[in-house]
Amino acid sequence: MKTDRERKNAAIVVIRWSARILGLIMAGFLLLMFIGQSLESNSLPESIELIAAIGLALMGFYVVAMFLALKWERVGSLLGVAALGGFFVIMFLGLLPGNVSGGFNTKGVLNPIFLALWLPILLYLLCRGLERRGRERTKPVL
Repeated sequence: MKTDRERKNAAIVVIRWSARILGLIMAGFLLLMFIGQSLESNSLPESIELIAAIGLALMGFYVVAMFLALKWERVGSLLGVAALGGFFVIMFLGLLPGNVSGGFNTKGVLNPIFLALWLPILLYLLCRGLERRGRERTKPVL
């Protein structure tokens, strides 16, 4: 029969691997979208708006963060929070060009596709919190 500690460790392992797999899926999706869009256009764009370039850079940082999180979960998750947080601020303010209206609606920060990007980060943070809580309970009292 498994002890309570073994069940918690198994849960942490499942959460960690779920975060890794989802992070790779999200990063791969963004990379494929970027590569596909780059290959589809026959000519180079004349110019790109500054805020759109910042949004692309933040999504690039998110992709790097998901790959970093495979080795260093804390660094990857914190970089992912910073990148997505900045992107969501830009979306909330409605600064992105195109069909983004900003605010709390489905064309703003409540877009389900963009909300799904938070899932691996939240799982990494949950895993880290559970590990920290488990360590605090096992510390000897002096």
